[in-house]
Amino acid sequence: MARKKQRRDEVLLQKVVLRVKELRKTHGHTQEQLIAATEVNIPNLETGENFPNLTTLSIICKFYGITLDEFFAPLNYPPKK
Repeated sequence: MARKKQRRDEVLLQKVVLRVKELRKTHGHTQEQLIAATEVNIPNLETGENFPNLTTLSIICKFYGITLDEFFAPLNYPPKK
């Protein structure tokens, strides 16, 4: 039986990628530093190759001392109608 292709929200993905990059830049961290601290494949995340799950995002949030709420708040997505 063939597997269905997983749905992806490309707009959300790009917003998440930009948010991770913003956090790294704000804290002066390189990809390598974030990888060493979190063991998350940051290059694949930041190129959009992998869509991060909530566990991955929570690991990044813990490293930066923020909540998932604080991570997602600036994204303002999806927009209200």
